[in-house]
Amino acid sequence: MQLVEKPVSSKLVKKILIKNLIINTIFGYYPKEKVQKQKLKFNIKLEIDRKIKFNDNNLNTIVDYDGIIRIINNILDKKINFLEILGELIVKDILKNKKITAIELEIEKLDILKKGASVGFQISKRKK
Repeated sequence: MQLVEKPVSSKLVKKILIKNLIINTIFGYYPKEKVQKQKLKFNIKLEIDRKIKFNDNNLNTIVDYDGIIRIINNILDKKINFLEILGELIVKDILKNKKITAIELEIEKLDILKKGASVGFQISKRKK
């Protein structure tokens, strides 16, 4: 699978949105971050293949957002140090889903700054 970095289309498309998902987890590079949980906030836009026909009685016809959240939690279990690496791994795994054609992901560390709201990383990728 070849990936390119470009924004998700602004055309009318099917999208799944996961907004303000907060996960309280051990994450980071510094010793304090390796023992003290902190909040990570995720905002995700998933562009869905336009040809997909949804069926209200068949979970296999949709993108299961619980599966997306499981992907994130499984990657967090690997004890990644940096948001950039975390973002790349999440995008790579989510784009393995054949129904998803593009992703916009934003991750923020909410507990890290004393004089600001957050620090974060943003990435957009689309399948070729």
